[in-house]
Amino acid sequence: MTAGRRRSSRRKVWAHRALAAVWALLAIPGVLWWAESILFVIAASVYANVASELAGAEAADDRLIAARLDELAGRLDRIEQLLRDGGEK
Repeated sequence: MTAGRRRSSRRKVWAHRALAAVWALLAIPGVLWWAESILFVIAASVYANVASELAGAEAADDRLIAARLDELAGRLDRIEQLLRDGGEK
């Protein structure tokens, strides 16, 4: 993983943590003052659905893992070939 990807991943993690903190803080006024606000309930519901779909899409995107597994499989094949060639000599 490159340094740029690591930074991007860390930013995503902190962005999600910050949003979680915002929604946790919004729970207090949500219970106290906006308990009967339909707009607040709609906004929270839409946010929850969008966030969960984005999280699912991010989790399902396994291109980096698949590429790494392919690289490791190639290395393992080369090691096995070297062991076979070295054992026959």
